[in-house]
Amino acid sequence: MIDYLAHVASDAARIAEMGRLGLDNPVPSCPGWTVADLIAHTGVVYAHKATIVSEGWIDEQPAPIEPPDSDVLSFFEHHAAELLDVLSAADPATPAATWYPADQTVGFWRRRMAHESVIHRLDAELAHSAVTAVDAALGADGIDEILLIMMTGAPEWSKTKSTDAVVAITETDGGRSWRLRAGEFTGTSPRGNRYVAEPTFFIDTSDSAPAASITGAAGVLDAWLWGRGDLSSVTVIGDSSLVARVRAVAADSTQ
Repeated sequence: MIDYLAHVASDAARIAEMGRLGLDNPVPSCPGWTVADLIAHTGVVYAHKATIVSEGWIDEQPAPIEPPDSDVLSFFEHHAAELLDVLSAADPATPAATWYPADQTVGFWRRRMAHESVIHRLDAELAHSAVTAVDAALGADGIDEILLIMMTGAPEWSKTKSTDAVVAITETDGGRSWRLRAGEFTGTSPRGNRYVAEPTFFIDTSDSAPAASITGAAGVLDAWLWGRGDLSSVTVIGDSSLVARVRAVAADSTQ
């Protein structure tokens, strides 16, 4: 079992370490941001989730706080410690408001904050050309989170269409694999936004031969899906346009 809070703690400490190396460096994976902007953002996220859990928000979420104009590193470290204290004290099964209807528990935020932390740790490291590896088990879990929770399926109000194009993604550390079938959805959201042939993927359970396959270390694949790395160290076979579509849908799904 993955110790999500241990990963939050270690990655938050690494983010702070990178901040102490310099706050003015641009973050290449977040255009327009400096390390200071990244640290302020992550501190705001930590504070927001700590408030949800500590104050027992269930049916809605509080508004996020504003970061300070200065001393963002102290702000970040304070709210990182607060988040760890709050999540450690709460039963993962405790109800809590989240943006994912299928999981409205503190446990969702434990997992989400571990992945939030590792991705922003990579951001901070990229800003200082000091990237370290993503833990294999956490990386595999990150692949699972982004594929199953964030970037597959379609809104219930839409009409969907699938294709025969399947991409297989396999992580080599533990041997987990996922199959995605390319598709699209069309419809009008409850807010009145119109979507026409919007690209998506659906989880595929067939045994048909994939049109493309991506195979590599879990941490590398997780970082690539989040736009924090490339596929130079993994094996890619088949339709390159389908591989590019996976990354494009991942990017749209995690904005």
